[in-house]
Amino acid sequence: MTPTNRATTTTDATAARHRQAAALAARTGIPVLLLATEPDEPVLGLTAAGQPRHYTSTIASYRNGLRAEVHTPAGPTPEQLVRRALPGAATTDPGILATPREMTWGVEARHDGLLARAGIWCGWTLLHVTVDPKGRGPVPALRLVGTDTLPTGRPGLPAGGGR
Repeated sequence: MTPTNRATTTTDATAARHRQAAALAARTGIPVLLLATEPDEPVLGLTAAGQPRHYTSTIASYRNGLRAEVHTPAGPTPEQLVRRALPGAATTDPGILATPREMTWGVEARHDGLLARAGIWCGWTLLHVTVDPKGRGPVPALRLVGTDTLPTGRPGLPAGGGR
């Protein structure tokens, strides 16, 4: 039996995750937001709406209720996303969201050990739900896939196949 190099395995998994996210971004015309330090493999998804149908968001879902989403312009507001993500949260507060090149102001809520933050960056509305560090941890590391090939904040591509 050949020993496995854990660093190589992790790098391979990260590269595969990035390729899947890039393919989803190319298909939908919407970037994909990943929780960069989350070791679990995300389940990638999308939403579509309207007539004719266009893609409206990309979603990366992780275990334990963690997730990251990117919505097109004219979609839900950051506050709507946070309230939808954590419906049991009593209040929302201003919060800082880490984006690929800078920090941006948004909205956050805490409930049941989770922290939801949402904000607008380059026309895209970003949401992430992570474990709540209760003020003791760093801002979660995020990876936004597809921003290098897509124009900023625009409607998603037409949704084919009636999905």
